[in-house]
Amino acid sequence: MVIKSITIFLALVSSTKLTSQNIKAINIESKALKENRDVLIRLPDDYSENVLKSYPVLITLNDKDNFYWASSIVDIQASRYGVEDMIVVGLPHAGNYSDDNFPFKEDAGLELNPQAQKYSEFIREEALTYIEDNYRTNNGRFIIGHSLSGLFVLQLFLQHPESFSSYIVLSPSVHYAPQLSTALSDFLAKNKKLPNQLFISLGEMEHSLIKTEFKVLSQAFEKHAPRGLNWKVTYLDNTDHLLSAYKGTYDGLAWIYKDWYINESKMLKFNKDNYIAHYKSFEQKLGYNIKPRKNHLLGFSWFAEEKLKNKEAAIEAIKTAIYFYPKSGELKNRLTELEK
Repeated sequence: MVIKSITIFLALVSSTKLTSQNIKAINIESKALKENRDVLIRLPDDYSENVLKSYPVLITLNDKDNFYWASSIVDIQASRYGVEDMIVVGLPHAGNYSDDNFPFKEDAGLELNPQAQKYSEFIREEALTYIEDNYRTNNGRFIIGHSLSGLFVLQLFLQHPESFSSYIVLSPSVHYAPQLSTALSDFLAKNKKLPNQLFISLGEMEHSLIKTEFKVLSQAFEKHAPRGLNWKVTYLDNTDHLLSAYKGTYDGLAWIYKDWYINESKMLKFNKDNYIAHYKSFEQKLGYNIKPRKNHLLGFSWFAEEKLKNKEAAIEAIKTAIYFYPKSGELKNRLTELEK
């Protein structure tokens, strides 16, 4: 596999700051596809400085725009602690979008498309392997596909569920491949242990043909999804097919990381063991180790003590924070103050 690399600097604007992000464009000579493919890589802002930290990987398909949108969304969400920052990888199509992404050889049959199978091999065994061999990654693997790429990502889940911890499927063109819902039902019925997260959405403003088949797809999950599979099938309000790629990326990532934040009503009831169990369960969903934010627990302790007059809840939050950050003198001092 031959790699050529150049560096591009992209300025992305968030709501409060202008962030200069290091984006690399490389070219991979793919053995699976027998041709070269471009790969775009967006690194977190602190990647060079925080050398002990590893990151999850988010792969985006479709076009370059999808990669830039996802990079901007991750930048905004990570800066507001909605998600952990991640390495975003773009695999823009090379003029053969339908051949790469349509799962089946024929419109109505279940025989798989050989080119899409080669594309799957390229993603799983070449592009992803390159990223994990050359960058600091953890085991968090996420992938996003929109439209025909949404079909592809869903088929990827059926064939290789272990390849990614989380799958985001946006406005899949199921009206072109209604047989995929049948294949999905069979797969879910036969596989009772699926630890993945799966977010599937459709724009509420999309046409009737795709909505009809999307409803069938939704029913497959309702009837056959195993208990361990964490899934959500939803509609995006005020959104058409094109904009669903943007809004769905935001909503999908927010849904995947929803358990990183614990709401006030639960925190008032949680003890340290409850907190630890919550985050252990969250780790299993994500596929990698993750800590609660130190300042989230510390801030809640002050709020619980001063505003809610609940010192017990404040103490449990700080004990939990010390469990995850045992070297923090600030947390130990805070616990001493609370226990006086």
